[in-house]
Amino acid sequence: MSKKSNDKEKVDIPKSVKIKRIIFLILIVIWALFVFNLSSQTGSDSSGLSRWIVELFTKDEAIINIVEPYVRKFAHFSEYALGGVLFLGLCNTFNWTDRKKLLISIGLGVWYAISDEVHQILVPARNGNIIDVWIDSLGIATGTCTMMAYYKVKEIIINKKLAKAK
Repeated sequence: MSKKSNDKEKVDIPKSVKIKRIIFLILIVIWALFVFNLSSQTGSDSSGLSRWIVELFTKDEAIINIVEPYVRKFAHFSEYALGGVLFLGLCNTFNWTDRKKLLISIGLGVWYAISDEVHQILVPARNGNIIDVWIDSLGIATGTCTMMAYYKVKEIIINKKLAKAK
């Protein structure tokens, strides 16, 4: 009596791909902890950090008061752009379509942005802000698309080199 197997054939994942996945997962956890730590700061501590950065360039109080909120928003954008790079780096280790990689990367980033704002509601002198979710989401999308463009350019260069070698 023969047994029919409905299981898909197991595909061996190369060791280098497994290592890349582990590295990206570790980097994503470090990134998420970094964002969580920044979001755990009280409102005055968070403002103090942004203010300190602006004060590196000017001591003019009027300029500081104008520029500091933009520095905070740019920090949100930048930290989430890095998240987008990391999420797409991880997704790129799977044999998925580009569309699926983009959707999963951006989806995970937006989910984390929302959860981060909910977390901030629980922190003294902080609040959740839908504008920050939009800024974070734009950062995620920018980082993800930038990384996708990088992978596409790299693929084109490699294909041209292979074509020349033939």
